[in-house]
Amino acid sequence: MKTVSCTRNVLRQAIVLCMMLLACVLHAASLSDFAKPYSDLPFKTEPVNPPVIPDLTVLLADYGGKGDGYTLNTEAFGRALDDLEKRGGGHLVVTEGVWVTGPIAMRSNVDLHIVKDAIILFSPDKSLYPILPPDEGTGGQLCTAPISATHISNFSITGQGIIDGNGEAWRPVKRFKVSDAEWAKMKRLGLREVTEEGRQVYYPTVGNPDGNLHTKRPRLLRFIGCSNFMVQGVVVQNSPSFHVNMILCDHFILDGIMVRCPWNAQNGDGIDLSSCHHALLTGCSVDAGDDSICMKSGIGDVGRSRGATHDIVIDGCTVFHGHGGFVIGSDTGGGMKDIMVRNCRFIDTDTGIRIKSGRDRGGLVSDVWIENIVMCDIADEAILFDCYYQEKVGDARDVEAKPVTADTPRFRDVHIKDIVCTDAARAILVKGLPEMPVANITISDAVITARSGAVINHARDITLRDVTLVLPVGDAVTSHNADGLVTPGLKIIELKNQ
Repeated sequence: MKTVSCTRNVLRQAIVLCMMLLACVLHAASLSDFAKPYSDLPFKTEPVNPPVIPDLTVLLADYGGKGDGYTLNTEAFGRALDDLEKRGGGHLVVTEGVWVTGPIAMRSNVDLHIVKDAIILFSPDKSLYPILPPDEGTGGQLCTAPISATHISNFSITGQGIIDGNGEAWRPVKRFKVSDAEWAKMKRLGLREVTEEGRQVYYPTVGNPDGNLHTKRPRLLRFIGCSNFMVQGVVVQNSPSFHVNMILCDHFILDGIMVRCPWNAQNGDGIDLSSCHHALLTGCSVDAGDDSICMKSGIGDVGRSRGATHDIVIDGCTVFHGHGGFVIGSDTGGGMKDIMVRNCRFIDTDTGIRIKSGRDRGGLVSDVWIENIVMCDIADEAILFDCYYQEKVGDARDVEAKPVTADTPRFRDVHIKDIVCTDAARAILVKGLPEMPVANITISDAVITARSGAVINHARDITLRDVTLVLPVGDAVTSHNADGLVTPGLKIIELKNQ
């Protein structure tokens, strides 16, 4: 017994020493790496630096945690984080194993480090996630987030491990979206049938001893009003709803994280930043059931502004599936500006670049740059501007003007260049408002292969410069109420064998 105890103690000391050395090396290297995406920006902004965490390192097992796949570790996480907070901060290491737990609330000056062979698996017991009243992040109610942070600073989540939200225990299932084999697998969750909008929808009842349908699903990582933090390297998967949701946060980094969930996951957004500023997303990959990398501001159809999203740099990211590769909206009430998206790949998304809002949730979106984007297998539009979110107006050619209000969406000064897209249904669709046209949009140095060309309605000062459209026989560019539409260097190539 003494030999075993001694061996464990030596192993623990080795882990702690390695963590301390690694933290020092990574911090020195990351300062220079995180400066690179800020080179040659068209707007002035300050680079974001990673947080500096104290050297103290502890293991979750030191606080009674067990990674055996069935022990509930909620209290162990709480004890460990409380202790680190009292001691001025440090690193909490989750070693290899499956660590079942309820909600985790992050603390300032603490790093939650999840090693490569570790999985944090959130319990499907819904009684562990009480419903919260509305807060700064929503006009309604949500269940407690599996990992939350509220008005804290200087913290991180790092490592190469997995954070699993056990989302199949929460998400409703539309029968037409799953195969017979998937359906058979889901039946073990105890599905209850509900009719919504004439379609059969099934809710899982696992973790619902009273049989209630928990529609107020939590978001897996939900941070509100936080600053100077980083999420790096981890896999964030299988959320009940949105996966990574930052609200009213500033000066933070999302570096090399992977977000993944089933393609048919309801509200399975990948990364959503809402009313945030000074953020860097670099080297991330997303495989989502809804919008993949999405910028928001304001609170949806409540019509309440809560601040602009601005000074955002997104560099070197890959989207494997989603409703949109890079998305703005639909909540834009707080406005947006000074956003750079570059060196990204979008694969198998419904839309490539998707900028959307509606007459009840708009604001000014301007000074957006999107550069060096490669897209393939795009189900709908390669590039979309849509001011009629959730309205059925077709291409918006024949719509009536309405009075301009504070909630009228305004899209202007968006610059898209160096685009390659193959196999899209439509190259470009601009659906502006007759009372507020989409204005001053430049698309340049683009080659788009699609089954139909560009449709531009209710717009002003649109430039397609050196754009090549590879299309079947048909109209390359059609427009209605599009003053100042110019196409210098537009080239049409006939698409054959399609």
